[in-house]
Amino acid sequence: MRPMPDLFSRACLLLSISLFPTVFLGPAGCWAGPTFLPPIPAHLRKCVRAVKPFGDAKPVALTFDLCESENEISGYDARIVDFLRTRGIRATFFAGGKWMRSHPQETLQLMADPLFEIGNHSWNHKNFVLLGVEAMREQILGTQVQYAMYREQLISLSEARGARMEVMERMPRLPALFRFPYGRCNALALQVAGELGLTVVQWDVVSGDPDRHQTGRKMADTVLRRVKPGSMVVFHANGRGHHTAEGLHRIIPELGKQGYVFMTVSEMLRNGEALTSEECYENSPGDNRRYDIRSPGRYRER
Repeated sequence: MRPMPDLFSRACLLLSISLFPTVFLGPAGCWAGPTFLPPIPAHLRKCVRAVKPFGDAKPVALTFDLCESENEISGYDARIVDFLRTRGIRATFFAGGKWMRSHPQETLQLMADPLFEIGNHSWNHKNFVLLGVEAMREQILGTQVQYAMYREQLISLSEARGARMEVMERMPRLPALFRFPYGRCNALALQVAGELGLTVVQWDVVSGDPDRHQTGRKMADTVLRRVKPGSMVVFHANGRGHHTAEGLHRIIPELGKQGYVFMTVSEMLRNGEALTSEECYENSPGDNRRYDIRSPGRYRER
């Protein structure tokens, strides 16, 4: 049986994050496994918003954020995941490290499901524009470590149960995709993510599900009107999406009728040319700068 990460490694991470939420002690002190991916070439350190598909294909990527801020415990909308599984829909979940720690069983189930892939959504959803380099690295690496520890747990459980190990071994050792909290970034944040080997993924279609006045029908109309081959659609599955499951019951069948093929973000990137931007935004450049002033003094530059 593959050895589990030692108890000191686990305790070190959990204790450091519990007592010092903004401090990650780093791989040398907490984790013996890999934490870094090969760096992204400097000229590719941009934000992927969509993909230009090869040929006449009509791929689309449904993406779901699973985030949790510093002083809260957010939820998990099982209705979304159950519907995706029932319909066999491939999707990408961008999970925060703190969310993963708060939802261990849900995280393990998502990681083990071959329909889904997991991306990194930082540790506790801080605006990277307000952070310094070390704080950015802590936010990213803490989440990489949390994922790696869960992966080792899954592999050990699978070995103990005699499961087919080649299935588990196909699970990425670390997330290779990253989504910035609030969709906010700057050149320095893109550089840090690239140095840590992460491809930054945004979206080109906003579902609008955080809006309390949203309805499933309105959400479906918006998504179906804006989606095109190679689109990446952003939703929330952490209980902060309003009527998201209802909207998906309309969106997914209609896209299927129109000939769309549901892919994970990584699959879509392999089947087309990435459409990138040097700026992170929601629908148009600069439209999410409001998050830079929502919480003045909340973070300390590090």
